[in-house]
Amino acid sequence: MKIREHGDANRCDASPANTADTVSISQAARDLYASVENQAKPAVSAVNNVKTAFDTTKGRMDLDIESYFAPQGSDGVDLDAVPLLLPSQKNIEALSNYLSAQMPGFLADKGIPTPPASMTYDSMGQIELPADYPYAAEFKQALKDNPAMERALRTTSALTSHVVEMNKSIPFQREYAAATSQTQIDAVVAKYHYLFSANRHYDSIALNFTTDGILSITHDGKPLSGA
Repeated sequence: MKIREHGDANRCDASPANTADTVSISQAARDLYASVENQAKPAVSAVNNVKTAFDTTKGRMDLDIESYFAPQGSDGVDLDAVPLLLPSQKNIEALSNYLSAQMPGFLADKGIPTPPASMTYDSMGQIELPADYPYAAEFKQALKDNPAMERALRTTSALTSHVVEMNKSIPFQREYAAATSQTQIDAVVAKYHYLFSANRHYDSIALNFTTDGILSITHDGKPLSGA
């Protein structure tokens, strides 16, 4: 490196060879910085932060379902501002796909070898697992530790129940709309009286998992497609 005098000040000018050395050191520093930055960043799963279209009270919207079900702050939730999920077949399918993709990693994180073969909710909203499922305690604790997963499962069951029960009323609605006299209306109401009974039967919704965590849903033991 040569030092040239320029007026009263000294200035260092690098020769071409030293310039190459300087560039080499600078590139090495950038590479080191990049490697440290990459190590500091958390790994993001391919299924995380992916938005899916859902039917909501605010229309069809693309939602990051993991963020949607994440616990809210101490201020709670403004129900007027939040798009609520509607009971629709498309929403059930989207949630089922999400749960099927998430379940293997959810179990692996907690060291749980297999999911329950099925799960239901009782009339008080409490989760019910098969009596012979050996990891029931661990699975329930894992859901407590992961509120987003717990809410996704519960919401899937609730939306399915709504869809199944609404579908039961479709024949009544069609026949009632087609009735042209009070006699016909009375006959239709009598035919479907069970829909208005205080002792009306509500189908039992079960979330069923394969050993690989793939979800399927049944109502009273029947596939959801037959709802």
